[in-house]
Amino acid sequence: MTTASEPYVLNIGPQHPSTHGVFRLRVVMDGERIQDIDMVVGYLHRSMEKLAEERTYTQNIPFTDRTDYLAAMS
Repeated sequence: MTTASEPYVLNIGPQHPSTHGVFRLRVVMDGERIQDIDMVVGYLHRSMEKLAEERTYTQNIPFTDRTDYLAAMS
């Protein structure tokens, strides 16, 4: 037996602006089935791209830990 249901929107992330969550998912669901997903990237833009434009490769190395602070631990 199937029942008709309205699709609903589920927002996933970011949990808190200071945590490591640089994107947000907007999921449209119909029951347990996913109908559509919109991904919003660049949620925590910190202007690192602009800072890196005028610097050399070696000058940009310290910025890598600041943009993705969990990557150094993996």
